[in-house]
Amino acid sequence: MTFINKEKVLNGVEKAVDVTNNVADKTQDYIKKNELDKKAKNMANGFGEGIKSVGKEIEGFFHKS
Repeated sequence: MTFINKEKVLNGVEKAVDVTNNVADKTQDYIKKNELDKKAKNMANGFGEGIKSVGKEIEGFFHKS
């Protein structure tokens, strides 16, 4: 019967957590550096305004009939 080496498992999990945290930090820095959060918010606001405009056009079309 093979036993699981607790230390090896914990060491592997620790390394995986370190890698994940490192990637998260780099991603956060990239987002801040390139202001992607602001760009995404502006794009979403513009998209929302476009949807409202289309909705008003459709509403106007059906009220004319």
